[in-house]
Amino acid sequence: MSGVNEAVKRVLAFSLIAGLIAIATISIWVPVFIYRPIPLLRPNASAWGLPAAQEVTIPSGAGNRLFGWWLHPPNPAAPVALIVHGRSGNISTRAQIAAKLSADGFGVLLFDFRGYGRSTGRSDEKSLTEDAMAAYDWLRRQGVRADQIIVIGQSLGDAPAAQLSASRAVRALVLVSPFTNLPEAISDRLTWPALRLLPWPVNRFEVRRSVENLSVPVLLIASHSDGLVPFKNSQEVALSARDLHWLVIDGQRHDGLLAAVASTGRLSKALRSLSSAAPQLRSSRRRPEPRS
Repeated sequence: MSGVNEAVKRVLAFSLIAGLIAIATISIWVPVFIYRPIPLLRPNASAWGLPAAQEVTIPSGAGNRLFGWWLHPPNPAAPVALIVHGRSGNISTRAQIAAKLSADGFGVLLFDFRGYGRSTGRSDEKSLTEDAMAAYDWLRRQGVRADQIIVIGQSLGDAPAAQLSASRAVRALVLVSPFTNLPEAISDRLTWPALRLLPWPVNRFEVRRSVENLSVPVLLIASHSDGLVPFKNSQEVALSARDLHWLVIDGQRHDGLLAAVASTGRLSKALRSLSSAAPQLRSSRRRPEPRS
């Protein structure tokens, strides 16, 4: 019996040590669960309901090539949406969003991060921002003015979208399911007190820090029913925005949030408002309450 007890103790001790090591190094191994790329087997945009889209390749860091679809604006002065998508799928899973925006008079650039779809390379925290900036620079080379570009970040794409907007001139920034940074969002979601004490030097995906440096309009699209990003975490992002706008879609889950707000035309309406509004700086730290 004593031998069995000793074996149980050793198993428990090993499990405890392994668990502590896993928790202590969470910021290092968490990328295994972050990126969920899917190959793009049919690159022809027509197969995804975008017959007018042009296939493009965009050079990015370390000699990589990003694959994307470019929907020209109906007139040279029309706003252009640069969609920085989230952690899963590829541009085909956002095709209907692009189709609706195009039908409503916007230019649209959809691109895949490294390792997604037909883009070469492998994604990490740094490369996501590099790829978003490469897509922006490509638009500028096509003659699109900076004040035409509205950057739309979706979920994990919020971080590179916000960092891009903080370092390049843009018309406005849209954040879908916005979060302050990955450690805080996970802590708010899981509510484990110990998570807030863990070292997290990499894979932080900072959003709030970038938003603090913006003077352009920032639209936050969120849902109380998101299920992945806690709404209170999105509200923390709002506290950092100088020119804040809200669009709350209650009853919508995380993965379908951007598609839902696009399909109803509410996204296009919000983008038109952002395009026509003059950027403003607010000295007050008070923020308007979100409305649905």
